[in-house]
Amino acid sequence: MTPDAGFARLRATLFLAVFAVVLPGASCEVVKPSVKAATDVPSAGKFPHGLLGRLLEKVVTDGLVDYAAVSVDEPLLEEYLAEIARVSPESHPHLFPTEPDRLAYWINAHNACALRGVLRFNRPGNLKDIGHRFDSETTYVVGGKNLSLNAMASIAYKRFTDARIRFALVSARRGGPPLAKEPWEAADLETRLEAAGRAFLADPRNVDWKPPALKAGLSRILLDFRAEFEREVPSTVSGDSRLIASLNRFRGQREKINAIEVYLIPLDERLNDLANR
Repeated sequence: MTPDAGFARLRATLFLAVFAVVLPGASCEVVKPSVKAATDVPSAGKFPHGLLGRLLEKVVTDGLVDYAAVSVDEPLLEEYLAEIARVSPESHPHLFPTEPDRLAYWINAHNACALRGVLRFNRPGNLKDIGHRFDSETTYVVGGKNLSLNAMASIAYKRFTDARIRFALVSARRGGPPLAKEPWEAADLETRLEAAGRAFLADPRNVDWKPPALKAGLSRILLDFRAEFEREVPSTVSGDSRLIASLNRFRGQREKINAIEVYLIPLDERLNDLANR
C-alpha cells in the first residue's frame, strides 16, 4: 500500500468513526431551562415540588391542561425545571433519602418536561406525527444529564419496578393518564398511585368490556407495558388471562373483567389541551 493510499484509508476510517459518534445525536435537541435556580440546593427530602404545584393549580382542569395559561406562567415552569436541571436522585442521592422521595421526583420531572415539550413544539393539536421527536429525540437537563421523556420513564420503572408508575407519567396525550392538579409528593405516594390505577381502569376509554363478552378492549398503555403489569400475577396463569388478572386488582368486585381475550383500543393522540375536550 502506498503512503497516499494508506493516508486516504486512515482518513476514511476517522471520518466513519466521527460519523458514527455524531449521527445518533444529530436529530436530538436539548431543552435547557432559561433561568438558573434561584435558591440554595434543597435539603434532604425537601425538593421544591411546590413550584410545580403552583403552576398545576392554575392550568389543570379535570386532567386537561390550559396550555395558553402555561405559556403565561412559563417563568414558573422554568424555575422548577432549573431545580430539576441541577439536582436529581442520580446526581445527589443523599437529598432523596427514601424510595417515595425518589419516585415522586421522577414522576414530577417527567410531567414538567412534557409540559415544556408541548410549548417547544408550539402546542401541536395531535402528537401522532411527532411522537418520536417528542418522546425520545428531545431531551431535557435532569440532574446534569440530558434525558428524554422515554428515558425518564425507563429510569422510574427500572428503579422501582411498580407498574402503577404508568398511571402517573403524563405524556400530553388525551389517551394517557390525566394530569393531576397537584405535584406528586412522597408523603401520600402509595395512596395516589393506587387511586390513579383505579381511575385509569374505570375509564371506558381505557377498558371496553361489558358482560358477557369474552373479549375486552384495552388501552395501548396497558398492552405496551403488559409485562410490567403481569409481574404481579403467578406464572401459572398465561396469555391474555394473565394480563386481565393483573388489571382486575384495580377494579371492584362487581367490575372484574371476565374475558379471555384482549384487543387494542387505539390511543387518542390528541394533545391533552382543554381545547380538545
